[in-house]
Amino acid sequence: MELYQLASFVAVAEEGNMTRAAARLNVSQPAVSAQIKALEEELGITLFQRTSKGMELTGEGERLKEKAGGVLRGMADFRNEAERIVGGGHGVITLGANTDPRLLRLKEVHSLLSRRYPGLSLVVKETMSWDVVSELRSGGIDLGFSYFLPEDDGVEARLLGEIELAVVAPEAWREALADADAGKIAEFPWVWTSDHCPMNRVLTALFADIGARPKKTVVVDQESAILKFVADEVGLGVMPLSKANEVASAYGIAPVMLLEKRLSLYLLSLGKRDGEMNLTAMKDVIGEVWT
Repeated sequence: MELYQLASFVAVAEEGNMTRAAARLNVSQPAVSAQIKALEEELGITLFQRTSKGMELTGEGERLKEKAGGVLRGMADFRNEAERIVGGGHGVITLGANTDPRLLRLKEVHSLLSRRYPGLSLVVKETMSWDVVSELRSGGIDLGFSYFLPEDDGVEARLLGEIELAVVAPEAWREALADADAGKIAEFPWVWTSDHCPMNRVLTALFADIGARPKKTVVVDQESAILKFVADEVGLGVMPLSKANEVASAYGIAPVMLLEKRLSLYLLSLGKRDGEMNLTAMKDVIGEVWT
């Protein structure tokens, strides 16, 4: 019996689906199926039954799932203790970044991580807020920044801070929007965002408060696209104030109104991985940078 067989067993039991379990483990579905079959043959027990809903544990499988989970947790504890003995975390941490690295303070995060945990390497993966939970579940990332508070009970969220937002306009429109209020900006065309984008909630609430319908000229879901369209005088947009100030001269745009509404920035991770030394180290570093 091998540990990877137990890992496959637990993954299929938790996901209820062979395909999702394979994605989570970053292996092929046939490999997971073969590992489950080999484990069942070695134990002489049927662990799963196939149903219209997916893979369901048998009574025997249900009893063994907790034991298998205990073995895997024990191995994780063993590894963590070994890392403590040698003086810190070792390995690679993949961090999902939902927006500009400067806004996320990734330079400061990397600097502190390198000093405190030289054995830990950081990989940054662009991950939109709406994809962070699925990336955590599939194992694509270990931690992720998000503007969304997850509805998934298995995901832990740590509030890092509030991001100031501003309405941005082409430099050529700055004079027309001098001392603009909500009523004034409603008269202009807009670079809108798709429904799953966090900025959409901000814009929708803004126009609901105004009591007006926005003039949507184009709908996007990337900050880079907002910048491009605003610079090309397609319409107004909304973005983090710090980002707008940083790129104003390069893109020929200007922040023309600060919004009362802010975006909450969270750090998300899987609850079942709580206690893993590398993740704890990374969370502590990010938390310190954002304190």
